[in-house]
Amino acid sequence: MPESYHIGDWLIEPSLQRISRNGEIRKIEPQLMEVLQHLAAKAGQVVSKDELKKTVWADVIVTENVLTRAISSLRKLLEDDRAEPSYIETISKTGYRLIAKVKYPKSAGRNDETITIKLSRKPVVMTVGITILIALGAFATRSIFLPITPLNVYHPNAIASYSNSEYWPAISPDGRFAAYAWKGETDDNWDIYAKQIGTETVVRITDNSATELRARWSPDGSYVYYLRYENGGSTIYKKPILGGEEVRILASPRFCSGDFDISPDEKWISFNDRENKSSPLRLKLISLETGEEKWLFAPAEGFNGDIHPTFSPDGRKLAFIREKNSASMYLWVVDLRTEKLEQLSTEHISINGFDWSNNGTSLFYGSDRTGLYKLWELNLDTRESTLVPAGDYQMVMPRMAETGRIIYAKMRDNVNIWTYDINNKTAKKWYANNELSLNPSYSPDGEKACFTMSKDGVFQIWVSEADGTRSVPITQFTGQHLTAPRWSADGKSIAFHGFKEGQADIFIVNARGGVPENLTNSEADEHAPFFSGNKEIYYSSNRDGDWSIWKMDSDGSNKVQIIEGDAYAPQVSEDGKGVYYVKKGHLGLWQYDLEENGESLMIGPFHPMNWGAFTVGERGIYYFNHQDKGIEYFDFDLNENTLIYPPQGRIPRLGITMHLAPDGSRLLFSQIDHHDADVMLLEELQ
Repeated sequence: MPESYHIGDWLIEPSLQRISRNGEIRKIEPQLMEVLQHLAAKAGQVVSKDELKKTVWADVIVTENVLTRAISSLRKLLEDDRAEPSYIETISKTGYRLIAKVKYPKSAGRNDETITIKLSRKPVVMTVGITILIALGAFATRSIFLPITPLNVYHPNAIASYSNSEYWPAISPDGRFAAYAWKGETDDNWDIYAKQIGTETVVRITDNSATELRARWSPDGSYVYYLRYENGGSTIYKKPILGGEEVRILASPRFCSGDFDISPDEKWISFNDRENKSSPLRLKLISLETGEEKWLFAPAEGFNGDIHPTFSPDGRKLAFIREKNSASMYLWVVDLRTEKLEQLSTEHISINGFDWSNNGTSLFYGSDRTGLYKLWELNLDTRESTLVPAGDYQMVMPRMAETGRIIYAKMRDNVNIWTYDINNKTAKKWYANNELSLNPSYSPDGEKACFTMSKDGVFQIWVSEADGTRSVPITQFTGQHLTAPRWSADGKSIAFHGFKEGQADIFIVNARGGVPENLTNSEADEHAPFFSGNKEIYYSSNRDGDWSIWKMDSDGSNKVQIIEGDAYAPQVSEDGKGVYYVKKGHLGLWQYDLEENGESLMIGPFHPMNWGAFTVGERGIYYFNHQDKGIEYFDFDLNENTLIYPPQGRIPRLGITMHLAPDGSRLLFSQIDHHDADVMLLEELQ
């Protein structure tokens, strides 16, 4: 085979163990590449299952399920549809056939082969049998490391990417194995699975009707700890990776939320627990030798509590998240010898999982600091956070091995824009989309709409007709992310906030397209612009350490603070007399009267994570009630809330997710139509 060639529109580079398309690079495990290579060498021909197993897995005994899973992973990498394949066709009870066009370089001396057959087939359902244990044992003496791409950005590689979600990943200390929770192909029950990285060898650790989650590895990598939820409580077990009976460790505390960690010497377990059902979560240490229990400290008043306890590599410290709400989380650490407590971060951000670096000098965490969940590194000496240069987004639950390898869960939500007709009480999707469509907003005349959409992992602002047709991108933004676009009152410009090198500023761009102009360009972060008339833009800034509301002219001049304190994501009433906003530290939707300079709570059941899920009309506010999971209407005159529409899917927590048409007849909203999560690998970061 040549050094590189094309299958369909994918460039295949076997020596680099990667495929790429339109500038997006995807790492591919060695055995998956071998399967793809073998199919490409016989493009258009049926390749039997036995032939593939003997070629790719010649030195071990594997079940047919290993091959089935490999084909499933290849299809996901190639973005192939199993029901209507464009790349790999399943030949029932026989094997597989590559049906995409294979194009070799002229120097390779091969003729192009074009296959255009499309058949509807379903893959064989995978089951994990005893033979997987044999394969796992055969590979246990070898360490397989994927080559690092020479580019400046780390390109993740999927470890587990099945048709449904894999969550709560953990990586063995030597970086060779991953454990994770998965419902299996039948999508019926959460169990713990383990996989050797670089192979398709998978072992099912648990097989119980109860739910098992939150895997943790023993320090020597021979056992996996996990929580089993049953009978209203949870119990920690551990089980050998190569087979054997599970061992009951202990029942979790009475009011435990599920977070736990094992100390490096396996003498202590840290939980979060409550003194009573209504008190905030606190951290607790339990001795595995004596059963001794020890409370560490109590969080300050007004906090939900302390979660996600994680021991440092030397076992001397315990890091954790102190949560005010899901939009305000902070990283803390306690020295277990001196009980000295330190706050490591101060920003109002959401943090979805973290872990210590292998040398204990920093913390890696998943955060929505840039609007999407990305991976950040917090230096414990400087207390500064820097963005990890990984070519990915929606990265949560990171865990690091002693080797520097890091795994995480990638949320692969399919988000689309919907229209709700308020008079007819009907909802309609704009169009099916395999990318993320977010931040919908009508133009002032109601004839156009703008939104953000991801193409190959890059977000830009798009403008379309009001029904989503004839959409075109109008920006070529080069930062990490952009979000929250809003039209000017005359419809000629669109403001948004964008992130460059981790710094957020307010930009403005011509609605027909052009180069965005930075209006703020300060050391602080500025978010969520909103036009009030043609000349003023209201926005959020944290220049004083906490979020507050400011306004400026549309050219960036005359910046003035309007609302001090915890105030975020402003929207201005149609008469210009009131500003509506959220507080990241509190539940509720608030109003500030600009004439009387007074603040009041308007809607209690509103979560700050959904800061873009409200839209102000002439006589009321449409908003998403996170408790009842419905779109509701708050009438200003009646002071009443009414359920308008229960969405079929979840409303995302990303940017602007709701906007009212100028004539009040329709709502635009974003909806998660399908949720998936994969376990991903980044090679050695240190």
